[in-house]
Amino acid sequence: MSVALQASSPLSRISAAFDRLVDGLSDPARENRAAAVFLLIYASLWYVYLMIARSSTDMHPDMAEMLTWAQELSLGYPKHPPLPAFILWLWFKVFPVSEWAYTLLAVTNIAVGLYAAFRLCAVWLHGDKRAAVMLLLAVIPFYNFLGSKFDQNTLLIPLWALAMWGLVRSLDGGRIGWSVLCGAAAAGAMLTKYWSLFLLVAMLATVLLDRRRGAYFKSAAPYVTAAVFLVLTVPHLVWLIQNDFPPLRWVGARRAVQGASGWMKSFLSYCLGTVSYASAPLLLWWLGTRPSAAAVQDSLWPSDPDRRRAIYLFWLPMVVPVIVALVRPTQLISLWNIPALNLLPVLLLSSDKIVLPRFSVKVLAIIALAVPAVLIPVAPGVAYFKLRHGAENYALYAAQAGNAAAAEWHAQTSAPLRILAGPFGLVATATAYMPEHPIAYSDFSRYLVPWVTQERIDREGMAIVVPVKETSWVKKARRAAGDAPFKEVSLARRWLWFQSKPEKFLIAVVPPTAQK
Repeated sequence: MSVALQASSPLSRISAAFDRLVDGLSDPARENRAAAVFLLIYASLWYVYLMIARSSTDMHPDMAEMLTWAQELSLGYPKHPPLPAFILWLWFKVFPVSEWAYTLLAVTNIAVGLYAAFRLCAVWLHGDKRAAVMLLLAVIPFYNFLGSKFDQNTLLIPLWALAMWGLVRSLDGGRIGWSVLCGAAAAGAMLTKYWSLFLLVAMLATVLLDRRRGAYFKSAAPYVTAAVFLVLTVPHLVWLIQNDFPPLRWVGARRAVQGASGWMKSFLSYCLGTVSYASAPLLLWWLGTRPSAAAVQDSLWPSDPDRRRAIYLFWLPMVVPVIVALVRPTQLISLWNIPALNLLPVLLLSSDKIVLPRFSVKVLAIIALAVPAVLIPVAPGVAYFKLRHGAENYALYAAQAGNAAAAEWHAQTSAPLRILAGPFGLVATATAYMPEHPIAYSDFSRYLVPWVTQERIDREGMAIVVPVKETSWVKKARRAAGDAPFKEVSLARRWLWFQSKPEKFLIAVVPPTAQK
């Protein structure tokens, strides 16, 4: 008997730890401390997994591209608004430009987003239901796998939650600071991605449909929110007008759909994709609560006006884009609904007809932390699979290609390397690993990289690197290089005791005009 008890004691201690976690998340006096503990463990586990799983490849080019933007701070960029670049600029004033620091920023953003959603949902949820908020969200890919790439989509997770939280507290007659928070977070969202226009529509509709709208508009709250929003966004609006709205032209050219069949395919992908992203919490909610039909109906359209605010804020940002896309045929991307799921726990749990047993909350906590813990031993296999089977955007070779281009550059000229040109997915990533951090002249495109002018190329020169097998890029590179000769190099990625298949690249050096 004693042997059995000793053998089970580690499991008993783990079980007791999860009981304490759920108790803490359910107790208003201890919830912040419990949330901090959960988020520290959750973020740390995912950080370890990501660092191992990504160890055989270089960073995603979208993340690397933002490093280039951070080198050329502006009020706007050809593809997106400027806030993520400014955040990166500040972050890398503290941390070295490295993949471990970039991944740390990504998981920190996830943790902040989960906490912001926790505080938002706490307006409607109490007790064990409040404790379940982060646990349900933690099994959505947006808050782990997809959230591990810090970009315009994932940054919206905390910004949307904070904007909604500030709005709801303002509607309830809270202090003026909530109005400031609402305006600042909404402005941050718009300065991150224009998709946040649908957040603004949802918040305005929520106010107009709320029973307290009269008192709200008689107070200073909406005017403070609007003033803060305008002060923060007007500089970017001026930039947009002066530069003929480049991000809108970029999206318009890439997201237009042709014909009814193309639109319907996009619509179905949008709906099914969003449901699939939410499938894990939906399944766990159903298994944990076994809701009746009446409970489901009350969740989808509650009779309580206060709960209905959450319904408006949840559904409108996902439904209004469909209406807009009908008027102007546009491709709908389910990934862009990342921040809209912050209120999913309220939709699932706020009804009094939904009963959530304490045991179910404990199971949610175990699953939320067990998934990344179990994945850590699998991470080396993920890294090995990528090494053997390749990764998109030449992620196995980008850093080496950049270093090879830099070596060839310094063999031919004494000038510092300021510009690296080539396909976006290759050179954007390559520059992130180069000690000189040159500007990525992606796709040889003046539209994508307007600060690389012909005068700058003449003055500073540039190195060019392209994959040999990409014949269209080779032709573009030869046109850009002029008379400069090309050198072929063969590169292979080494990881632990293994090596990838070799890949060939062409490198050319276009020296500064003064040295030609």
